[in-house]
Amino acid sequence: MKYLQVLLLICMVLGCKEQAKTSKLETSKSDANRVEVQGHRGERGHSPENTIIGFKNAILKGVDVIELDVVISKDGEVVVSHEPYMSSLYVLTPQGDSISKENEKEYNLYHMTYDSIKTYEVGLKGNVKFPEQNKISAYKPLLSEVIDSVETFVKKQQLPPVGYNIEIKSVPSVYDIYQPQPDKMVALVMQVLKGKTIAGKWNVQSFDPAILNEMHKTYPEVQLAYLVSKSGIEANLKLLEFTPQIYSPNYKLIKNKAFVDSVKAKQMKLIPWTVNDSLAILEQIKLGVDGIITDYPEKVILQNNN
Repeated sequence: MKYLQVLLLICMVLGCKEQAKTSKLETSKSDANRVEVQGHRGERGHSPENTIIGFKNAILKGVDVIELDVVISKDGEVVVSHEPYMSSLYVLTPQGDSISKENEKEYNLYHMTYDSIKTYEVGLKGNVKFPEQNKISAYKPLLSEVIDSVETFVKKQQLPPVGYNIEIKSVPSVYDIYQPQPDKMVALVMQVLKGKTIAGKWNVQSFDPAILNEMHKTYPEVQLAYLVSKSGIEANLKLLEFTPQIYSPNYKLIKNKAFVDSVKAKQMKLIPWTVNDSLAILEQIKLGVDGIITDYPEKVILQNNN
């Protein structure tokens, strides 16, 4: 029985590898409707979010870019995590216990060393919001570890280079509580990125204008994406001291072609988040977005190949 399980796993990996190669080949054709596929937190619909296994699975499906989030630990490590605390939604304590919603923010990653953070389980509980997500043991990795693992994996599997969309999680009201000040946060993230060899393209994104302004001032060569959840392109851009290369709104804000044209007129790429419904994906492609961030990359890949 164990032999059959191992054989099945090997066949599945090989099949996914060929699918990734085929997807990249087919979607590299000259196609005006082809969009860049970004796997949100890996492929959250089917794998634990922001984990190495999730990123690898997204790559095997054929994503162009893996999207991930980073926060800072007590000892200054750049940790891949959406929240700066242990979420009750999917995290278990080192003893295997659930964390209550009322107490989750007490598990402040900015007050925990990475050695401690790594002992928490983030894959076996699953996520009730994503019932198809596989329960796989996993932990919150370091950004440096993700890059090393992904670059080695892509090379070993002989797949095309993959890009990285790295979101710096930052909220002004919690500076010095759940995170350092923007200048220190940017410096810590860039210290990691500048020390790595990345075959594909990469960019940094954030909802916090202070992070983006600091990044642009200190590292003007870095491509930046501005995440927004409110309408009003001009009002949003006034919070920045520059025009970013990428504008990333909630996809529900993109209601017509005029919106798309107004963004592109400013020489910005338009990459909405987080588009999971197949009909919404098709609509975004028809409107002419440049890329799509999604928990279900296979849905976007399917539309690209049609």
